[in-house]
Amino acid sequence: MVIKMDKQPVYEYMEELCAALLEQEAYTDLKDMINHFYEDENAIKQYEHFKEKQGYLYDKEQQGIELTEEEISDYNEEELELFNNDRIRQFLYAQREFNDLQSIINQYFQKTVELGTLPKRREIKKGGCGCGGSCGGH
Repeated sequence: MVIKMDKQPVYEYMEELCAALLEQEAYTDLKDMINHFYEDENAIKQYEHFKEKQGYLYDKEQQGIELTEEEISDYNEEELELFNNDRIRQFLYAQREFNDLQSIINQYFQKTVELGTLPKRREIKKGGCGCGGSCGGH
């Protein structure tokens, strides 16, 4: 026997949820922050360079290779420069806001399936990944 859930109500409620998101003034402001970042080639290059360095140092640590004081100092300096760039800082903030919202939606769904009932707000972790483990990598 094949059992399938009726997805039509889910689509309808998702459309309503997404419409509520789009109606918020904050949505437009956050989306503008992201768009302004992508219009700034220098900010993109600076961010990509930092992410590459971050990945390199993370991989090095995962291999058990100790980072030098110079590498750590250089990394910290680049990170500070990253957050001193308004476009990058606003981009990261907007990303975090959207990721938090997505996490809440994912957690509500996962908890509903797990519990068989609607979860209480206190059961949903703000800013958590909703994956049940450590996520985000580096």
